[in-house]
Formats: sequence, C-alpha cells, structure tokens
Amino acid sequence: MFEFVRKHNKFLQVVLFLLIFPSFVLFGIQGYNHFTDDSNLAAKVAGIPISREQLDEAQRQQVARLEQALGPNADARALDTPQMRMRTLDSLVREVLLQVAVSKQHLSVSDTALQQAILQIPQIASLRDKNGNFDVQAYRKLIEAQGMTTAQFEASVRSQLLQQQALGGIGENAMGSRDIARQLVDWRTQTRSVRVAHFDAADFTKDVHPDDAQVEAYYKAHPDQFQVPEKATVQYVVLGIGDLANQVQVTPAQEQAYYDSHRAEFNTAAQRRASHILIALPAKATPQQVAAAKAKADEIAAELRKNPASFAELARKDSQDPGTAPSGGDLGWFTPDAMVKPVADAVFAMHKVGDIAGPVRSQFGFHIVELTGIRPAENKTLAQAKAQIDDALRTQGASKLFSAESDKFSSLVYEDSRSFDKVAKLLHLQVYTANDVTPEPLSGDPKFNPLASPAFLQALFGKLSVRDRRNIPAVQVAPSTLASGRIVSYQPAATLSFEQARTRARALLVQQLAAQQAVKAGEQALAQARAGKQQPAWGPVQQVSLAQAESAPVPPQVVNAVFRANASKLPQLVGVALPGQGYDLVSVDAVSHAKPSAEELRAQEGTLNQILGEAYVQAYVDALKKQYGVKILYKPRSDTAG
Repeated sequence: MFEFVRKHNKFLQVVLFLLIFPSFVLFGIQGYNHFTDDSNLAAKVAGIPISREQLDEAQRQQVARLEQALGPNADARALDTPQMRMRTLDSLVREVLLQVAVSKQHLSVSDTALQQAILQIPQIASLRDKNGNFDVQAYRKLIEAQGMTTAQFEASVRSQLLQQQALGGIGENAMGSRDIARQLVDWRTQTRSVRVAHFDAADFTKDVHPDDAQVEAYYKAHPDQFQVPEKATVQYVVLGIGDLANQVQVTPAQEQAYYDSHRAEFNTAAQRRASHILIALPAKATPQQVAAAKAKADEIAAELRKNPASFAELARKDSQDPGTAPSGGDLGWFTPDAMVKPVADAVFAMHKVGDIAGPVRSQFGFHIVELTGIRPAENKTLAQAKAQIDDALRTQGASKLFSAESDKFSSLVYEDSRSFDKVAKLLHLQVYTANDVTPEPLSGDPKFNPLASPAFLQALFGKLSVRDRRNIPAVQVAPSTLASGRIVSYQPAATLSFEQARTRARALLVQQLAAQQAVKAGEQALAQARAGKQQPAWGPVQQVSLAQAESAPVPPQVVNAVFRANASKLPQLVGVALPGQGYDLVSVDAVSHAKPSAEELRAQEGTLNQILGEAYVQAYVDALKKQYGVKILYKPRSDTAG
C-alpha cells in the first residue's frame, strides 16, 4: 500500500480528491450548453457557458468542505468571500478548458483503463469479501456516502484521466536546483536573535485632542466606516430529507429483509491499534545500509525492553516516518489487510496492549511495533442493528418521497405567496421567524439553517422580494433540501448621521492620529540609533524563525522584516510600522544556522519541483485560455459574498 502511494503520488492526489471531495463539475462539455442568457452567466470558455448557478453551487460545496475541515470554529462569512468566489470560478474555467482540450485532441480512456485506475485506489481495492471477490455493493455504498452515484464517480475519474492526458505530463519533470533547495531550508530553519523597542499607539492617545471640525472631516472622508447594512425580519420554511423521514413508517418485515440483504454491514472485522518506530531503508539498499539500519533498530528494541514506557518518546526522537513520528509513532486503527503485511502480522500476533515486537522488516525498512489497542470482531443481531436499520429505511423512504414532495413545496410557496400556512400544514413543516437578518450568510450548515446559504439570501434580498414581500421561489440550499422565505419588514442600508456617529468617529480619529505619532516617534528613534546618538529602551533578546512564524513573540510583519534584513553585517536595525498599533524598532543581533538533514533537503527539493510543476501547468492553462478564449462575466460585489 505504501509503495503504491510512493509510485503514484500525483495520480492518487487527483483520484483521492475525487473520492473525498467531489469535483466541481461532474458532467461533460455538453452539460454546459443549456445556458444561453448571458445575464445569468459567470463566464464563457471557448463559447461554452458557465452559469451563475453552477458557480453558486461550486462555491457552496467549497465552503461546506472547508467548514467540515475546520470544524465548529469555521466562520462561513470569512470563507465565502468575493476573492474565494473568483478562485472557485477560476477552477471551473480551468476544468472546462481541459475538457475542451480533451475534445479537440480526441483523447479517450477505455473502460478497462478506467476500471484499473479505480481498482488501484486503496479504499476501493480493499473492498473484497472473504473469498477475494470484489464487493460491488460495498463499492456502491462507499461512493454514495460521498454524495455521488457510481456513474457520476466513474465519469469524474474518466474526466480526470482524460485531463491528465491533455496535460501530457506537463510539470511532472520539473527539476529545481539543489543549491536553491539548500538555501530555502536554511532560510526556513535558521533562527535570528532580536531585540524590540515597541512604540505603542495607546501611549500617545493622551496627547491627541482633535476638535469637532477634524472629527467631522474624518466622518466625511470615511463614510464606509459608518454604514448600517440593510436588514429584515423574515419568515421561512425548509423541506429536507429529515422532515420526510419522520413521516416514513417502518415494518418488522422491512427490517428483517434489510438485515438479511445487508449482513456484511453489521459484521465488523477485528481491528488493532499500534505505534511503530521506523528505521528507513532506501528502495535499493546495499547490504551495508541494511546492516546499519538493523543494528540501529536492534539498539532501539533493546532500550525498549528495558523501558517500554519510553516508546512514544523514542518514536518522536528516532523514527524516520515523518507522518507518525510527531504523534509518538501512532498508526491508528487498522485491519490486517489495511497495513503493510510484516507490520500487520506482528501486530495481530501480539496478545495484550503494551506488547512490543520487532524489529520486523518491510519494504520500507525495520519497524519496532507496540500494540496500543484491540477491537474484536463484532456481529450485530437484528435487535442490536434495529436503530441503524430504521434510520436507513426511513432515509430511503424519504428520498423516494422527496421528488414528489419537493414539487408540491415549490408549487405551494408560489401559489400562496404571502403566507407559509398552507405549505406548512400540508407538508407538516415548521414556519420560522428571524429578526435582523442581513445579506451576510450566517456560519453553519445551510442544510439546517438556510440563512447560512448565500444563494438563499441573494434571492431573499433581491429587488422583487424586497419590493413585493412575497415568498421567494424554492431555493436548493443543500442536497435534498429546499427553502423558501419572505421578507416581513425591511430596513434599507443607511449611513449614520454625524450626530449618531460622532463618538465612534472621534475614537477612530484619535486611534489613527495616535498611531501616526507612534510611527513618527519610532522613525526618529531609528534614525538616532543608526547615527549612534541614542539607543531606545530595548526589550529582552527574543528568538525568531520563519518555521515558527505563527507562534513568534513578534507580529508577522516584524518577522518578515527581520528576515529581509541583511545578515552579513550585524547588528542590523530595521523599523516596521504596524497599522493602527504603532511602530516596532528591531535590532537583529545574531543568526544561528541549523544543519539540514538529507531528508529535509529531499523534501525541500520535492516542494520546489512541485511549485515549478504547478507553474508549468498554469502556463499551459494560460496558453489554452488564449487559444480557445475565456470571457469572465461575473463581477463580485465588494460588500457581500455574492
């Protein structure tokens, strides 16, 4: 498994992306051709239109993926910005361009090649029953869990394979300089000793006393800082699979039939959790390299026999697996067929948590392994699986109902356009009311709250909706989820009067003027220090590195300035204005160089080659844009996400 990843890394990045994150576009060029009205278009690529609806859906998927990755702290408003929408549109344009190139070059992928490519994906290759036969049902379930049909998934893989052909290996052979890689590693790993004299804007506010004329002039010069956005009280209803699932009745006979036809779902294979320490070997190791690695592994194993509790510490220190060493060598939970065989054999031969085995040799080197968890195989009875079966059957039933009920929903919100009473009564839905709603999407999943959907809010705050106060047409806010809303009361965007904004305007002006004085004082101190006349009140010596820039004791702007300073003659004095905060005067006193390992150099060369490869691919895409023609019609609003 690991060896395949090594050999097919670029291919797997594409295919696993498809498996985990469905592509923006899951259809061929012909799928674009039903959009003809330019007013509804985001772009045209070789005459092929990309609609605003496609852009909205692609952006919604992108935000949903980011929210899932970032977890509960994700802010949808920060994720769905005009800049992000333009990047999403660029991805759509690029995809269509490559599809055009595929069509123009008459490229094709045979069914056999497609099947082989799909079966090489580890998650799919492992879907075999105890007799070694491919489990088609498990394959369908795996794909459906990603929100796709097997036909859509296979079309996506075929499309990506065709696009790889169109790229023709561009970028795969990019080679960066080893000297540049060495300089980049040194730049990233070196540490610079600095002292900082901080001139804080807050210390100068007591000396700033603007008069009313200055405050009013500031107010007039910065009207955007005193805006009150449009807002409304709204009502809305949502029709989703969950609402319909509650209406589906499940019988014992259906439960038994589902259990009988899905027994494999309720049988869980035995799993083990383990940690390992890897002493790596190159692909074609010499006998001397093997002997040296074996000796090192034996030494670690002997140390662990004396002190088993030190396993995690030794893994972090000595393991040459960069993916697991930081976590103490943790490999997570796995079944025997999901791990390198020598490691799996050693782990599943141990009997109790805490046992240590090895060294065992695999194609990657020598492993010392520790058993850290045991999960026995589990076979659920019908009674144990009843809740899971009922949920599945209700979801299936709701999916069948949704098509018909969604038509009813769309018709009812249109026919009775000034109330949701009728649609709520007939479809057993709840009518929600929300106050102070703005065009800015809320954080969260639109599936549960349509006010987190940019498309829903765009329709809700449309000119006709604001003017007529009628129900908007049903909007798909998430897969199998429709919503309609109506503005009950509306307050347009406005600028606060000077009297209303006077206090805020004064505070902002004082902050601005104090920051300017802090910068002026800092610049004067810098000039005196450089002239050798007077040194400022330096703070303590601090260590700064680019590798730890996010946790550095100084702001990012200061870190950047420190590493732009010429280190050939120290100390170096640099000054950095911090907008709204003041000024930092910095003395760069010393530089410490770390000695890069061969592994770090190889990793940096790989990153450099990847950057060059991406640049080659982008140059090719830019050439395709000129060859086939791209017209961007979408103009993002600067004040909203859409």
